[in-house]
Amino acid sequence: MPTTSSAPRTSCLATSTVASRSRCPSSSTARANASTRSSICHWPTTCSPGSSIVRRGERFRRPKASTLKPPCRRARPGAIGAVADRFSGTRIRVPLETSVPRLLIQAGYKVTSSASSRSTRSLFDTGDRRLAAGGGELSLNRRDGWRWRRDTLGHPKLTSREWSAPSNAPQAQLLDWTRAYRRGRPVAERAVVTIHSRRHTVASAHADSVLTLVEERLDEHTQTGATPRLRHVQVVEAGANATSAIAVLAEASVDDAPALALLGRARARAPRLRIPDPSATEARDVFTRSTTLSLIQWLYFDGELPAGSPEALRKLRVALRRLRSDLQTFAPLLDREWADGLRDQLGRQATRLGVVRDLEVLGDRLAALVALLPEAERPAALPLLDTAGTQLAAARVELLDELGRAEYLEVLDRAVDAVTAPRWKDGDGDPRATRLARRPWRRLRSYVEALSDTPDDAELHRVRILAKRARYAADACVPAAGAPAAECAAQLAALQTVLGEHHDGVTTRDWLQREAEAMSGVSFIAGELAALELPNVRRASKVWRDEWAKISPSRNWRWLRS
Repeated sequence: MPTTSSAPRTSCLATSTVASRSRCPSSSTARANASTRSSICHWPTTCSPGSSIVRRGERFRRPKASTLKPPCRRARPGAIGAVADRFSGTRIRVPLETSVPRLLIQAGYKVTSSASSRSTRSLFDTGDRRLAAGGGELSLNRRDGWRWRRDTLGHPKLTSREWSAPSNAPQAQLLDWTRAYRRGRPVAERAVVTIHSRRHTVASAHADSVLTLVEERLDEHTQTGATPRLRHVQVVEAGANATSAIAVLAEASVDDAPALALLGRARARAPRLRIPDPSATEARDVFTRSTTLSLIQWLYFDGELPAGSPEALRKLRVALRRLRSDLQTFAPLLDREWADGLRDQLGRQATRLGVVRDLEVLGDRLAALVALLPEAERPAALPLLDTAGTQLAAARVELLDELGRAEYLEVLDRAVDAVTAPRWKDGDGDPRATRLARRPWRRLRSYVEALSDTPDDAELHRVRILAKRARYAADACVPAAGAPAAECAAQLAALQTVLGEHHDGVTTRDWLQREAEAMSGVSFIAGELAALELPNVRRASKVWRDEWAKISPSRNWRWLRS
């Protein structure tokens, strides 16, 4: 299937990310600027031989302490050192014997091809090919350096991304990139390939430019020489009339995957993550599809956390929440003790992520509130912004340390096992997926109907949690119930957004009250900021009823009886 890449290549990642971190000594005090408050410094350190990246014929050597120089470089929120695919656009794998120019010429296009170029890359992975099984590909070219590519494996909301680093990049940086994929296993060179590339310019019969392609043939080095193994086509530029030409290539495509998932032999192979076909609507298929999507998202965003990306943290936290929700919604299908144990572990990890995420949201809201103050009063709010920034930086350092520990990798390993080999409950026949989604919705409806006309903050927060669970259950059932389930999920998302605004406002006001009591000289400005936040809280506490009125009619939920 075609894989659509993200934005064009922008930059190379040359900073180091580490297993052991401390705050940069030259970091300045956090200010109102949210990007400054959200930043974090990383120091390069060595890594243990057991978790090193080893090339064939080489032994791990610990760098001398004198060679380690702290870069004191701050990472901007979202500046994750990521670059897009090597060529922006769609990547398609076609059969090795396919002649791409001939295929397009037979479809009525004119093709002009360039001369072929050649490069050699070493492919790295764990012994059981865990990186490839999860959609990752780590490779090295002596001249161009390291390349870390993450494939979406068909996830509809992700795009393939590629990071790059010099060939002498610290091993700790590469290990951080691949942490979630390798899960504690050492990475070593597993294959050497030669890539033959050439560019094709495709035009219509009227000589109008349609698209530009790069075709790559991958030859694997063996004891008997280089053997052609794979052929890919990637779109570089696409004109307005490119759809038909791309469809010709897509029709000839075959299932794609990272190269090491398709090359070579391994004594044992980690199970590949595969998203079940949407047409498979049995309850077990629906569970597997939903949990696989969440796990792919978890692996995908884990490597972006060390650079301080708020978006990565939010997406990873959502992935854990969805996994927990699916384990609860589909509990009648699963071994209870096993599922409950995994849910508890996922809950602890989600809580740790939540601490940092809440502080990120707090910092953003404080910055927005300070911007509403008269300019002459804004300096008085700097101590509050400094405190929020310090708390966020400390929480991030603690989180990154926790994510490098064995407990996190153990939970991730268990999640991979849960997705690829769930422990189903013994019994005859399974209920329909839509029947399993009834309970989250009924719990939400019953709770809301029992509320008074003026629910307190804790009750509204509970509504938000129950709405989230019902939304995830509806989302999971879209393959089985179609558009009605998707519409309900969208309406619940709108309700969740309003209640989230209420919760964030309440949390901000509570934090301001605590800091006003703990710090001297900020009581007045903290009171001003809390007063500015109050209308947001009151507005959300009223508007949520309007959103609920759109969701609650029973006709919206008839699909639960299908």
